[in-house]
Amino acid sequence: MTTEESINQFKKFCDSIILFSETEWKEMENCLRIKKLSKNEHFLKQDEICNKMGFVCKGYTRLYFLIEGEEQTKDFCFENTFTGSLASFLSCKPSAFNVISMEETMLLTIEYDALMRLYDQYMCWNTFGRILAEEFSIRKENREVTFLLNTPEKRYQDVAEKYPYIIQRVPLKMIASYLNMTPETLSRIRSKK
Repeated sequence: MTTEESINQFKKFCDSIILFSETEWKEMENCLRIKKLSKNEHFLKQDEICNKMGFVCKGYTRLYFLIEGEEQTKDFCFENTFTGSLASFLSCKPSAFNVISMEETMLLTIEYDALMRLYDQYMCWNTFGRILAEEFSIRKENREVTFLLNTPEKRYQDVAEKYPYIIQRVPLKMIASYLNMTPETLSRIRSKK
């Protein structure tokens, strides 16, 4: 994937959310940087401050906590989503989790100061940020509800239906961790299907 293809992909993504002028787009484009990650390369490490967010153009990342030497998967970020720690990025405080590429990954990144400048100068980018934050909050709340109210079988079924690419691309051990179950439990659930 070329830089131009990545930029065009992000422009199309933005265009699906808000309207912007050519000038407003050029200002955004000037803030973007390409970041290529090899498989298993960290974009962010736990306890570091997330000073840039990444838009995933190709590949995917896994967000995970390291708890007493064990990895607990928090989430996955696939193409056309953002990756990083939003809480760390916005608060300028250390991240509680790691972000690692799971395959060769290409990101478009934007630094905190550049994004805040766009928010201040252009209402369209401020609106863009608000809409993304709202979508993130809804997704996070839905995930919390799923964990508190659904059985392991229902959690797996929901992921398989809503996010089939997770089932297709992610190793089963990491899917189990994401669903907060043992790999053995996941195997039993999958064998019943």
